Amino acid sequence: MSRRILCLLLVLQPGLGRKLSEAELKRLVVRETVGNHFSEVIVDALNRYYVQNHSATLIMRLATGSHHTYSLQSDIMDEVMQRTSRRIAYEFRSTTVRIRRPRIFNIAFIDGYAAFRQLFYALDPTYNDFSGYYLIVLTMFGRLLPSTLQRIFAFLWTLNVVNVNIVTADLQDHSHWQSVLMYTYYPYRSDSCERIEPVLLHRFRKGQQVDRTIELFPAKLDNLHRCRVTVCTFHLPPYMLLDQGDTYGGFEGDMLAALSEKLNFTVQLVRPEEGEMWGRTPTVKEPNNTGAMSGCVRMVLTGRANFTFGGFAIRGDRNLMMKHGRSYYTVHMVFAVPSGREYTPFEKLFRPFARSTWTLVVLYLAVALGVIYVIHLSRRRYVREFVYGRGVHTPILNLVVVLFGGTLQRLPARNFARTLLFLWMYYSLVVRTSYQSSLFEYLQEHKNFSPLQTIDALVKANYRFYSLLGSALYLQQLPDILERITWLSDTDVSIENLLQALASQRAPASAVFTDIERIAFHNRFQAARTGPVHMAGSSVLVRFPIGMYYPKKSCLVNQIDRELDYLLTSGYVTYRLRHYVNYNLFRHRPLQYHSNLPTPLKNDHLIGCYETLVALLLVATALLLLELISRWFEPLHAVLTFLQTE
Repeated sequence: MSRRILCLLLVLQPGLGRKLSEAELKRLVVRETVGNHFSEVIVDALNRYYVQNHSATLIMRLATGSHHTYSLQSDIMDEVMQRTSRRIAYEFRSTTVRIRRPRIFNIAFIDGYAAFRQLFYALDPTYNDFSGYYLIVLTMFGRLLPSTLQRIFAFLWTLNVVNVNIVTADLQDHSHWQSVLMYTYYPYRSDSCERIEPVLLHRFRKGQQVDRTIELFPAKLDNLHRCRVTVCTFHLPPYMLLDQGDTYGGFEGDMLAALSEKLNFTVQLVRPEEGEMWGRTPTVKEPNNTGAMSGCVRMVLTGRANFTFGGFAIRGDRNLMMKHGRSYYTVHMVFAVPSGREYTPFEKLFRPFARSTWTLVVLYLAVALGVIYVIHLSRRRYVREFVYGRGVHTPILNLVVVLFGGTLQRLPARNFARTLLFLWMYYSLVVRTSYQSSLFEYLQEHKNFSPLQTIDALVKANYRFYSLLGSALYLQQLPDILERITWLSDTDVSIENLLQALASQRAPASAVFTDIERIAFHNRFQAARTGPVHMAGSSVLVRFPIGMYYPKKSCLVNQIDRELDYLLTSGYVTYRLRHYVNYNLFRHRPLQYHSNLPTPLKNDHLIGCYETLVALLLVATALLLLELISRWFEPLHAVLTFLQTE
């Protein structure tokens, strides 16, 4: 303000300085009129849109055409900052000060296209958020040509700067029609896609109030008017399912279809070259080295795709080169392992009882045999007759016969011995009936041992490990696994072949490092044909969020993130995921029998019984041979006599 007072004094009192020329007087008038009009429009925009959070507003300034425009910019800045200093924090652009996050709110003062090009060409997406708000104040003497605005907006579109307005005026017009104009552009319109044309958004005339009903920063990306959006992706069940045509599925594919309907755009799918998937990320030292790029990363960094997704893990090396959106799911990485070894027919004979039940059965038999042994050592006839019964000379054989439901040729006469016999018969009846009823079902089922549950168990069992090369980063802390791992090419075919090999027991000592969702997808659609695949235990080795990746200068991030928030809040993502996966095999389920209806047993079911019969026949044959040999060996004869008599 002091500068303006001094200028007015120089005009009113020429004696205080040299006499001003007519051109300079006109410029002073401009600074006193149009400058105030600029301030009105700028302050209104700042108060309505630039105070939504506590982020500082970055001020950029460059005048290359004339020092008079530089002075006009100074007057406008002074006026604006004086009227908004209590609500807005300002920060002048500096090339030496490092900021922690890219600036969202920006205001630039320029005096022509040359100044604009020089100022915006040096912008870095690391320090400037191109999806933020940009207010450009264009102060230039002379007639503003529409081609100049078009060139400015065209350059801004190459940076993907969409939320931008240019405030300008005809500084040569000193009539009462003088007004401040605000221009913008719409990259997507109903009649054109990505055709850049300046559009007059607002006109502020002298003596009028600012019209606050006009949306100065309208939502330009909430409707893309069926324009084409290029998406780089690949076949990765259950995230993305692609066929030979343009149709796609998977829960991320369904999410893309919902986004295209919400934002009204047309999807053009492109696949990475040479069948790759995520791809390699270039180093920070050589960010433009195309030889270090591959897969969808290359498609995004070279501008051939607007964004990419497909189980893309959000991690630091990718964040340095690309811009990630909202995370919509967390992937859990585990080791997929085959089913345990199937029970043999002989092992199925022990299935009806749990280990604790078998322990008690054996304990009762041991107690009974111990009692018989103690009575035998006592060599007291009245004790034997009291417990066994008179005339009973084979108590061990009677014990086993009753246990298996056989009949006794001689029953005891004493009440105590009969009571003991009745109790043993009752116990044997309950145990034998329970065993037989369960054995009928177990002989018919196909049951496997539980798969290995820990990483240490896999290593001790000499398992061979497999993993996609793109997942190598998550296994660096497991040296025992890295010693015996085989890296696969980043294609889903390699994972699918291995999962089928695990399910069909063609790779019995193998483990595949993959995500739970991939295993659950296989179990939903392939388990009935090839068998299920299990995971090693319930512990998750790695958890990482996934999301979409965009170029650093992308303008679609915020709009798509807002729509993703609505989808996540409504439960759409998890709802669609349940259409592609089956987690039931990962949960503990009670024993399910085949059928309650009588089903004839086959020889395959009775192989264990046949094996037991053969084993007992061999034992009987061995005892027969021992009895024959015992005629010449007295100690052996004494042992066999003890087994046959009391």
